[in-house]
Amino acid sequence: MSSSQLTIFCIILIALFPLHEFVNGQGGKAGKFYCQALNCDANDKNRSCFICKRPKTSHRFNSMAECNAACHA
Repeated sequence: MSSSQLTIFCIILIALFPLHEFVNGQGGKAGKFYCQALNCDANDKNRSCFICKRPKTSHRFNSMAECNAACHA
């Protein structure tokens, strides 16, 4: 492998390295539990409830504090 090929290979590896964090589109939150605001009522344009983004969890909460308490328990 010539030095120019090695250089290109290294540049590609360095460029792709940040992509390893992306799991299911979560970016830096991959592997962590967090609460996400949702629009639970189709008539309400405000994000009116929160859901814990955790495997096998689909509980909805009325406040961020409730969601964080349950999600990180």
